[in-house]
Amino acid sequence: MQEDELRAEIAQILARTPKPSKVLVTGGMPYANGPLHVGHLAGALVPPDIYARFMKMLIGPQNVLFVCGTDDHGSTSEVAAKKAGRPVREFIDEIHDRQHATLKRYAIGVDVYSGTSSPDNFEDHKQICQDTLRKLYAAGMLEKRTSQQWFDPGMNIFLADRYVVGTCPRCAHPRAYSEECDACGANYLAAELLNPVSTVSGETPILRDTDHWWLDMWKVLTPLKAWIATKEKTWRKLVFTEAMSQVAPCLVFPNQHENEYKEQKAALPPHKSRYATGKRVVVQLDSVEDLEKGRQVLTFPTEVMDGWAHRPITRDISWGIPVPPEIDPAMVGKTFYVWPESLVAPLAFTRRALEAHGRSPEEYRDYWMDPKARVAQFIGSDNVFFYVVMQGAMWLGMQDGLQMTDVFANCHLLINGEKMSKSTGNYFTADELLDEHGFSPDQLRYYLSGLSLAKKQSNFELEGLREKCDFLSGPMNASLEKPISAALSKFDGCVPEGQLMGKTAEETRKMVETYMRLMAKADYADLLGLVENYGRLINKLFTNYKPYDDRFPEGERRDALYSSFFLLKTLMIMLYPFAPEAMDRVRQCLQLPVSVFAVEELGTPIPPGHRVGNLVQFFPSTKVAVESEGAAQL
Repeated sequence: MQEDELRAEIAQILARTPKPSKVLVTGGMPYANGPLHVGHLAGALVPPDIYARFMKMLIGPQNVLFVCGTDDHGSTSEVAAKKAGRPVREFIDEIHDRQHATLKRYAIGVDVYSGTSSPDNFEDHKQICQDTLRKLYAAGMLEKRTSQQWFDPGMNIFLADRYVVGTCPRCAHPRAYSEECDACGANYLAAELLNPVSTVSGETPILRDTDHWWLDMWKVLTPLKAWIATKEKTWRKLVFTEAMSQVAPCLVFPNQHENEYKEQKAALPPHKSRYATGKRVVVQLDSVEDLEKGRQVLTFPTEVMDGWAHRPITRDISWGIPVPPEIDPAMVGKTFYVWPESLVAPLAFTRRALEAHGRSPEEYRDYWMDPKARVAQFIGSDNVFFYVVMQGAMWLGMQDGLQMTDVFANCHLLINGEKMSKSTGNYFTADELLDEHGFSPDQLRYYLSGLSLAKKQSNFELEGLREKCDFLSGPMNASLEKPISAALSKFDGCVPEGQLMGKTAEETRKMVETYMRLMAKADYADLLGLVENYGRLINKLFTNYKPYDDRFPEGERRDALYSSFFLLKTLMIMLYPFAPEAMDRVRQCLQLPVSVFAVEELGTPIPPGHRVGNLVQFFPSTKVAVESEGAAQL
């Protein structure tokens, strides 16, 4: 394949790639209660940064925003501040600044890192949150309910579900939460929890009646389920499967009626059945209409499984967004629950990002309301319900013109095969890995990107990280350095005249096609192995034709080096979202402009006669990290 043929084919590949008018990228919001840890990086901060950088290469940096910020409100930050003996505002500001500094160290290029309580953001965010509640109320999506909630008399605060533990009433596990048990998966009423303890004070909490607004997601079930169904071929399997299973209309009954069900199931609409905890049987149907038909067919008592569709969205916590008083004066003093608040937060963050770029905050509509734009949200897999189901229901219920978002969920990062835990010390902070273990930000970004968190839980291992660093400082550095070194030593520091050799053109065409497809899906783990193999083509050219050795035929040496620079340029561009600082050093050595980081530059040559600069270190040696780690231990 000749260069002109390759250019034509790559042009077709790029033309087939969907190009949104604007892209808004969000990362899962860290709580303002402590430093960022490696799990934050792996699941919710590095992946969206890679995606945002790719989108900037695709549609131009002026059309892409990456926003994030701290999740400040609710009991998490309030309790952490109380335990630290600090005023809440002062405590949050310090945590926020530390987190933002960590993001900068890792070259996570957020356009804004704000916070839900940040002074420059709060009033705007408060207005958006209160308008959200007003619109949901006007649409009939809110229902006032009285329920019992745990209260800590000693601390004089209502407690979030996760701040109460006790003995599971189903399996007797000693560390069950207020209304759910992670050990057996059971859900139950808070009053059923045995031996409850407040994790804030260690005292026994009491249950108090309290009124709250509950979001009725059942009212938009049909359009919500229909929207999720359109994502079957584009969303990650774990996101689509979980979201669809949550919104599937279901009936449930005690298993004592199982024989009756078997006798009557032939008359039911199409359905699936399964066993559930508590000696129950679940019948899953396709639509609300089929569910009603099913209730008429079955002659024994059944219940609709709609607990997921009714969730409280206000709380009795002082540190939060107050509920608009005009909706119901009796609800004055209640605040917006932090989960729906965090779903709304990126709207204000987008406005802050636009202001930071000297643009009108009203341009947020170009990102959130234009059907030609795209909103991509990166979260942990345990938050699919909130970002897909609850947010989707809120958007549909408000009928406010906000476009539905695309959700990329990542599974948990494990340490020593277990979930990270601050209480047991089974975790690494993001700064610790740089300061005490001596790794570079790009090394960690690259390693974390190669884990298969988009599909399954993965284990973070220092030895595995070192092995990846060995690869980067060895074979990868060789691919990056060899062409530059040979040009400096044998070709007067210039790219020679030449032609593409062997499979260079064909492998580039295949690589560009794969790169565009997998980057659009944020499928980084599968992609990086292929990019690494592409880089090895440079080493093969040097092994076979030795551009650095005058004893070999000059024509072949020139073609090999020209081809190597061709490969190097595309390799550099492809790796830029993953290791931006190292690839920018490569760019500077090649004396190319920053604008080279664009998809249109993939598969294009560095012109013959172009002069390169002196070599610098791209990826550091693993020995540096080992020596730093040893020094820290001393």
